[in-house]
Amino acid sequence: MREEVVKRLYIFSPSLRIWHWVNFLSITVLFLTGLYIGSPFFIGSSGYEATYAYAHNLTMDFIRFIHFSAGYVLFFSFLFRLYIAFFRKGDRLFIPAVWKSDFWKGVLEMVLHYIFIKPWHRTYIRNPLARLAYFIFYMALALMIATGFAMYGLSKPDGFWAKLFGWLVPLLGGEFMVHMWHHWLAWLIVLFVIVHVYMVIRYDVIEKEGEVSSMFNGMKNFKETPVDAEELS
Repeated sequence: MREEVVKRLYIFSPSLRIWHWVNFLSITVLFLTGLYIGSPFFIGSSGYEATYAYAHNLTMDFIRFIHFSAGYVLFFSFLFRLYIAFFRKGDRLFIPAVWKSDFWKGVLEMVLHYIFIKPWHRTYIRNPLARLAYFIFYMALALMIATGFAMYGLSKPDGFWAKLFGWLVPLLGGEFMVHMWHHWLAWLIVLFVIVHVYMVIRYDVIEKEGEVSSMFNGMKNFKETPVDAEELS
């Protein structure tokens, strides 16, 4: 019986892995605190009276401080993510080759595979559908950061953040619409995270490529050379 050969490739740099987990933690904190800011009593039917709120660390002032702090972390980690993409090809795998017809064939191939119509697909380091999804995620994240700091800047109209992102307020139709875009994008990002976790676990169970462990050790396993392997070098 022929022994199956497994190719082990180093995919994710330490910088990318650190960014991934910092991003995960900051988004989690932002989403939970954002829920509280949007509806302060979501944790229960009555909440706490102002007299006792400080004892539970659930004042709006405290929650907003945590939210804004996580927002700063998300903003600078996003800039860090763009920065590292200039230095290693393997850290640029989120860029979709939308100008190539083969890219869209790959997207269709992966869609058919994920809905269990096509049993086989070509081996990729980062498949075309995932690249497209990550690109959309990054665009959503950028707009999420921009709308967040646009609202943050309203408290000081002549401040740095108002000058940097304040133009978004009239562009999107006023403060209320900026808030709504921020809200919609938050749920879009959460939806992406849910699908992302499902796909990662699915890959580990079915494809056995070490998708989960790769975000800790940077390595993935392949039964054949990926068609996009040259993008690592």
